[in-house]
Order: sequence, then C-alpha cells, then structure tokens
Amino acid sequence: MHSYIQLLTTPTADTAGTALILDVGLKRYMFGNIHEGLQRVCIQRSSRLAKTSEVFISGKTEWKNLGGLFGVILSIADATASAVQSATENTRAKNKAEESPNQSNAKSAKQAKQAAERARIFLEAGVDPEKMIQKAGKDNDPQSLRPTLTIHGGPNLTHTIATGRRFIFRKGMSVEVNELAETDEHASIDPRRDPDWKDDCIQVWKLPIEPSFETDTGTKSPESSRKRSFEEFAGVDASLPGNTEASTSHPVTDNAPSMTDDELRRSVVSAMFGSNWRLDALFETPLKEVKLPAQLWTKNPETKKLERYRIPNDAPKPDINVLVRKPWPGALVDELPPAKPSRIAMSYIVRHYPQRGKFLPAKAQALKVHPIIFSALQNGTTVKSQNGTTVTPEMVMEPSRTGGGFAVVDLPSVEYLHSLLRRPEWQDSNIMDGLQAMVWNLGHGVSRDPALHAFIQQHNTLKHIVAAPDVSPNYISLDSSASLIIRLNQVDSQRYPIPIHSNVSPLLPPSRKSSEEQSAGYIVAVRDYHLQLEAKLEEREAAMKEPFLDTRRVLELASKEVLELAQDVKSKIASADAADESTNRSFPGHDAEIICLGTGSSAPSKYRNVSATLLRVPGCGSYLFDCGEGTLGQLRRLYTPAELEKVLRDLKMIWISHMHADHHLGTTSVIKAWYEVNFGPAERSRYTDGGDSEEDLMKILQHEKRLFVFAGHQMIHWLEEYSFVEDFGYSKLIAVETIPRKVLPNADFSCMQWKNVALGCDSSDRPMQATGLANIVTCYVDHCRDAQAISVTFPSGFKFSYSGDCRPSGRFVQIGKGSTVLVHEATFDDAMQADADAKKHSTMSEAIGVALAMGAKSLLLTHFSQRYQKIPELATLSRDRVKFIEPRASVNGVGEMDVPDDPEIINHDVRLNSQSIQEEASSPPEVETSDTTTPYVSGALPLPEPGRRQDLKIAIAFDLLRIRVGDIAHLEKFVPVFQRLFEISEQEGKVNAANQPDAVEQSKREGQKQKRKDLRRQNSQTKQPKLDVGTEAAPMEAAGCEGGSPENSAHGLAAKHQGQHEGATKAWSAGEAVTTDRIRSRSPKLDHAEAL
Repeated sequence: MHSYIQLLTTPTADTAGTALILDVGLKRYMFGNIHEGLQRVCIQRSSRLAKTSEVFISGKTEWKNLGGLFGVILSIADATASAVQSATENTRAKNKAEESPNQSNAKSAKQAKQAAERARIFLEAGVDPEKMIQKAGKDNDPQSLRPTLTIHGGPNLTHTIATGRRFIFRKGMSVEVNELAETDEHASIDPRRDPDWKDDCIQVWKLPIEPSFETDTGTKSPESSRKRSFEEFAGVDASLPGNTEASTSHPVTDNAPSMTDDELRRSVVSAMFGSNWRLDALFETPLKEVKLPAQLWTKNPETKKLERYRIPNDAPKPDINVLVRKPWPGALVDELPPAKPSRIAMSYIVRHYPQRGKFLPAKAQALKVHPIIFSALQNGTTVKSQNGTTVTPEMVMEPSRTGGGFAVVDLPSVEYLHSLLRRPEWQDSNIMDGLQAMVWNLGHGVSRDPALHAFIQQHNTLKHIVAAPDVSPNYISLDSSASLIIRLNQVDSQRYPIPIHSNVSPLLPPSRKSSEEQSAGYIVAVRDYHLQLEAKLEEREAAMKEPFLDTRRVLELASKEVLELAQDVKSKIASADAADESTNRSFPGHDAEIICLGTGSSAPSKYRNVSATLLRVPGCGSYLFDCGEGTLGQLRRLYTPAELEKVLRDLKMIWISHMHADHHLGTTSVIKAWYEVNFGPAERSRYTDGGDSEEDLMKILQHEKRLFVFAGHQMIHWLEEYSFVEDFGYSKLIAVETIPRKVLPNADFSCMQWKNVALGCDSSDRPMQATGLANIVTCYVDHCRDAQAISVTFPSGFKFSYSGDCRPSGRFVQIGKGSTVLVHEATFDDAMQADADAKKHSTMSEAIGVALAMGAKSLLLTHFSQRYQKIPELATLSRDRVKFIEPRASVNGVGEMDVPDDPEIINHDVRLNSQSIQEEASSPPEVETSDTTTPYVSGALPLPEPGRRQDLKIAIAFDLLRIRVGDIAHLEKFVPVFQRLFEISEQEGKVNAANQPDAVEQSKREGQKQKRKDLRRQNSQTKQPKLDVGTEAAPMEAAGCEGGSPENSAHGLAAKHQGQHEGATKAWSAGEAVTTDRIRSRSPKLDHAEAL
C-alpha cells in the first residue's frame, strides 16, 4: 500500500497552525490544527476533502486549533453527500438491470452451476464459503455508503461542536465525536497498550499531554457528573407539537432515563447531522397545544389545499386542529450544560499495519493449490491443496514488512515539553518500530529548548519536520487572493497595499537545506511538503521547489496599458483634489477609513474572504461590522504587529448582523486578540479565579476598558456557551443584545439589553459614551431569523449604515436617512434577480436604489457572490424605483423558531426591565398585515430626481481595500481601469493555458497513470474466479474511492463547483442541506477565476 502525508498549512498570518493530510488511496485522514482559513486553503491548493472520514485535532481544545472545523465539516458533508448519492443511484440502476426479466433462464442456470462448483472447491480446501459470502456482502452493502465523519480531539470538543447547533445543520452525513475524557488516565497506563483507535488502514495512539506543573489532573467537576433528564436540559415538552423528534430520540416522560452532561452534548451533535428533519413535513395538532410563535396551516375542506392560518386578533384560541412543522433539531435545546477549560494538548502516533508480502502464484501452483483458492491465501487463510496438503499463507507469500508511520506532536508551550518526553510510548518497540517521521507543531519558544534538541538527536533516524510561529516563514498562503491584490496595488497603491509577508524563516536562512537545519536535525515545514511513507520513506522534492508565491513575477506581468490608464486617473484625481480640496474635506467623517477585510458571500473562495468590514474613525475608535472566518488573518496581512496592536487597542465595538456562519465565525479570534493586547497575563488569570463578578455596568466602564459586542440573542448566547471552553475574553465583553421595536409607523428603533438590563441609546448615557458613538439604531431586514441592519451616528454627525444580508428594506432606509456612507450587500448582478428574490439577497441595482432612497452621500458595494471576480459595468445598472421588502409581522413581532433558515424574521421573547417594553410585550397579538412580496409603505419612499442621482458616489470593494470616506469618489474613477485589468488577465490566462505543453503533457501523463492504476485494480479483482454471492458492490469510483472521480458525475460536478453555485454556497452559511435537485436546478456560466 502506498501512502503519503502532505502538509496543507504551517503557521502564517492566515493560518494559525499546522494541518496535514494522510492519503492511503482509498481514504484520507486529516491531522493537526483545524484552524480558521483551512477550508479556504484547501480550495486554493485543490485539496479534495471528499474522501476524508476521520479528523484528528491536535493541541488544546481552543479556537486557535479548531476555528475552521465548522467550515471543514460543511465542505466534507457537501462533497461526500454528492458522491454517495451518485453511487447509490448507480447501485440501484445496476441492481434493477440485474433483476430484469430479460435475463435468460439458461444463463441463470449456468451461473448457479458455477457457484455450486466454486463452493465445492472451497469446502474441499477447508474454507467456509459462507464466510466468504458474508465478507463480500459486507463490502457491498449499500448502507455502508452512508458517510460518517468522526472527529477526534481533547476534552470539550463535543461541547464546542454543540454550540453551533443554531447555525450548523446538515442532512445525509453523520458526525461522531471521539473525545478524550478528562478522567482518562493515559499517563500511567501500560505502555504496551493497544491502539486507541484503528480501522482497516491505520492504527492511532493518542498522547494527551498536560503541562508539567499540573498536579490536579483527572479531577472531575461536580457539575459534569450530575445527571439531568433530557427535558430539564432541553427545556421542551414532548407533548407539544413538533417535538416528536425529541420524543422519539429521547422520550420525555415521568420515567424518562436521565443523561449525563456528556450524553446530552452527544445527542445534540447527533441531531445536528444526519437528521431526518424536513421543511415540508407538517403534523396535525390541537391549536391550544402549539408552542407559539410558529407558522400554522389548515386544510381547506373543499379544495383540500393548505392555507395559512392566522390567529384571530383579540380573541381566544379556537378549539381546532392545525398543521405545524416539526422543530428542527437545533430548536430543541435552549442551553448546554457548563464545561470546564482543559489544559490537555493532544498528540498522535499513527502506524500502518504490517504489510503482507507479495503473493507468489508459482509457489501456490507448485503446491497444487486450486487457483480459485488463491484469494483465500492472500487474505491470510490456511487452505488444503488438491492432494490434501495443508498450505499456509507464509508458504506462498514473501515475508511481511513492518508498517510505516509518523507522529504529530503539538506542544503549545515549553511547559508541555517535559511531560511529552516522559511518555512511555517512546520506549515501546511495538509502537516505535516502523515510525518514520515526526511532525512538530510548536508554540513560541519551544523550538529553542535544549531538551527538544536532545530528543531529536536521540531519535535521529526519524525525519523531524518542525512548524512554529518563530520558525516557519510568514509566506503568502492564499496565492490567488494575494495576486489579485498585488495587481490592484499597481493600479491604486494608496488604497490596495501589498499583503504583509515574508518567505524567510525568522530563525533560519531562506534555504530549506541550510546548515543550521542540518545541525539542528530537523527541517522547517513548508506547505505542500510531501513525505512518502509506503513502501519507502521518500520526500517528493518536486512539490517543494516553489513553495512560495513569486510576488516579483506577479509584478513583472503587469500590463503597460493598464499602468498607463491608472496613471491618467491618478493625474485627474490630483488635479481635482487641488481645485476641490476644501469641498472634499468639509463634511463630517471625511477622514474616517473603511477597511474591507472580506467582500465575498456564503463561503470563502480563492479570491474573496467572507464578510468583515472595519471602520476607523479618528478620535472615536475602531468598529468591526460582521466578522467572518479569517478576519484576524486579514488584519495581520494588512497591518504590522505594532499597527495591529494599535487597531485592537482602539477597537470599541463588534456588530454581528445575523447568525450565518460566513458573518460571525471569526469573532472569537478577534476578541481573543483584543483581550491579549489590552490585558496582561495576570489580569487574564482572573478568569480561572471566577472571572469578573461586577454587575454594575457604570462601575465597570469607569475602571476598565471593555469591548462592546452588539448582536441578536443567538450570537450573544453562542459566545457565552463557548466561554466555558476557553478564556477568550468573554469576561471583558459588554455583550449587548439588540432588539428592534416598532415605535413609529415607518421605522424600528432599537432597545439594548445587557444581562437583562435595558440600556439607553442616547449619547448622554455612559454606555453609549464608552462606544464613542452618539446613537445606534438597528432594524429587522428580510433575510433569515433575527437578521438586522444597523446605522450608527458619531458625535461629529458622521453617519455610517451597514446592511448585512438582506433584500431592499424600507425600514433600513428610514433609520439610515442622510447617511454619509452606506455599505450595502450586492450579492448578485441584475441578470440574477430571481436568485436574489429566492435567496433573500440584493442585486447591485437594488443596493443603489436603497442608497438613493436613503439620501446617502456614498455607497460601497460588498458581499458579492463568489462566482464574480470581475466587477460589473456600473453604467448599465438601473437607478429607478426599487421595491422594498420587509419581514412579515408575526405574534408580538416574534418569528417562529422551528426552522433553520426561515424566510420570516425569528426573534425570541425578551423580558426587559423597562416598563414601556413590558407593556408592549403584554399587548394583544398582532395579525399579520403584509406579505414579503409587498413593497414597504408603497409610494412613501420616492427616489431623488434624476438630476440629483449623479451626486451618489459608488465604489466596489475588494479584499484589503483601505479607503477614506472622502476618497470614495476617487475609487469610482478607477472602475474602468479595473475592468481593463481583468479583461487582460483573462486573455493572458487563456494564452498561458494554451502555451504550456509541459503542463498539458503532465496532465495527460497523470491521467494515463490513473487509468493504468484503475485497470490494475480491476484486473486484480477479476483475475481470480469468485463466488456468485448474488449481490453486486456499488462502484468504488462512484463512491469517491481510489481511482474514482466523483467530480466527473453530475452530482460530483455540483459538489466540486459548490462555490460557483450560489445555492450550494448559500447552504454553507445558512446550515441548510444541499439537495441534488437544488444543485441541478441551474448550471450558471463559469469563468476562469471561480474558486472551486
């Protein structure tokens, strides 16, 4: 068996740790840190995840090491589900063909006779034919095709995954968590132990490492051992409609069995994946038993069609039956039990099984073994020859070889080193024999420790590969995005800085084979490093010749025509500035800076990261609007360490618009970076002593710096639940829940709540002063449950409005009236209006219409579908009246909670310590008054006259754009230059592809090699006669196994291009299941620049 390991990432600004893939042909295993940005790197490096069935997370259970896990899970789920569905359909078609009556009776009789003859030969050889049939049947069982992803890691891994239950949802793939319990006594066990985990290909020994000063290991929290009933934990009543799934999986009765907290967490994870929940499943239930809010239907007795049922206003509930949805699994659990941070860091030793020697058919024939029995000998079964002699496998096979292997060692700090060196596994020959390499993932300072160097010298027969922040170069890890930004820099260097990077190791010279490396006994890890494990240890040097992006080459390829166009625009801007400088600098906020950290939608791509926008206002602070995965990495590419420290010290507020994964999964990393900059180790240690118990916000703000997080209830709750796993700074947050309340007919004004205490939104209030803002207003928008837009005003009068994801909203227009700058999503171009309607996004013309209705001075378009690299032609966009869409009204302004991504707004019922809000909440239920297709207050929002529409300045954002508000008009002038840049780049790309025969020939050779490999495998399966077991295996190719190409099937292509198809990528952020029908519904035209 041939296998190899490939390094996907090493520590850089974008990638916080080290991740690698073990490829054994039929399967793939992922080891190391599943950090933020890993999914994007896999897209960049074309690393397929479809065959990945096991993930082993190394290091401590903290966001730095598993911040990319949710994205990786969704990517594997989508790719694997498509491959499995294709395989299942192929199997059904094959079985149907075999059951066809067209088969002749003569042929069937002949096959039966052959099967009987084979069975006789097996019996004579002493081999049970039934066992062979059972083995074949197990291998061919269609049920075995159902994918299961198993995630291994340290304590609190299950809790971490369970916190994502409100925004992560997949069907068709099960997820199992193999978590090390705190009470596992691995340090004192017999070193000659069996593997902790194994399958048909590899064996894994887990090495939990604790800091050497730790003395109270193995303690169990009293809270974690307490048993709770499921109904106490979930806060649900099984008698209520829609809770049938909970009743089925966990019966909620008086005699319901209790669960430990760990069992409850596992049940939550199980419900998040592989669920049979369906959006279109309705259940008949008495209205009085329905838990509101919820969408209700009744069946018309005459037409037999479903009709929406609306509860009568100011009237008791009638005694009738209604149809309601079954709750989706994430809605069943209100709160997870608390966890306790763990200091355990996981490492792993991985070994292949001993490899059987080559089968020698000549020896078997000489011993008179029937050819049909060859397969039994190859499988290790002793048989009898035709003359009655016993023949063992050893008599007809070459000697076995020791299985190769490697170790992944993760040491967060030097305190973990001595605990690792004392592990008994290093002295166990059963584990160490055959070990070929060690991949070291080290924290700061560990690589310099003499004890580590002594260990490496002691085991100098192994290949040691070291990755650490103070050893690994900070190279560009996302080549496509960086190349794009470098080209934009040549056009407009003032606003598109080249990403900060270095291809030189901080400790070693540029050469990978330096004398220092050789003397140290290790090599510095670089991306794409390949190490062949079987059949022999071998570096693949070809993959490492150019591990870094050649930025000079990118600069040399610049078009002279584009540079001349850019220079003309710069000259015009300079002359306009000289003549118009006083006008340009006269309005409030002209010197505020907008930094676009992520301008893509749904899922990360090669060219655009997911949503994040930083606003820096001199004299007030820094403000982050949405914080998708990889936001901190973008900041590190944009600012030097000293500059980034200043940005983090000035950070006053983070706003999260809604709970889609592409808008908030980077929040934890940014908060922790802010926490470490503003609080020293001594102050951070207070967390372990009980945290900050101060409840008086005014006292807190008088004595300490705090970071405000404004978001909906679900986001605040997610941060709180994860804070039990890691001290990332939650104790220093002012996590404010924003609750828009309808006060005026045409506007929503926000109420703010911190720890159930209502906060004022006026500039005279102390909390508002601490943010540096004069006012903050939010409103619900039509996108998903609890989606909100925001408008903030500064003391100078500068007003900034941010849409998040939404359809055009009249309420947003009202709260953003007179905005200095509007940042609005523009997911689709105008040709995809139907997609915008269906997916509840905006087109570019609709975003412009909102800006015009709002009276905004400037508009920055962002959140583009990942299908676009080019920018649209602004002159073709419509600036006519736009139709505004609002979320439907519902009971008390609250939407239902039984669907993962419902079109209607879903909010929770709140209890504020404010009399006016309590009175409003106790008012009679409202009747739904509008439909989502009805424009908001028709005719009340006329757009400006055509002559005034030219006053709106429009700019289009790319990642890492830095632009002052007063310069947005300048950026618009560069649009023709950008368009020409992309036209030339596309032409050059086509020419280069046509003029690279070496690459074409290499591709052909690889294809031919794969075909030969497939043919050899097929021949090995068909060379020996087989028993007719009556069943056929699903084609391995269709299942995505070795030699297969799931991308070449209709479903595989859909999975491969999921970033190109908005339906698939939208499901990534919304947590929806991607169905084959949805993927088949469109085949959008793809261009050369699309990510997947």
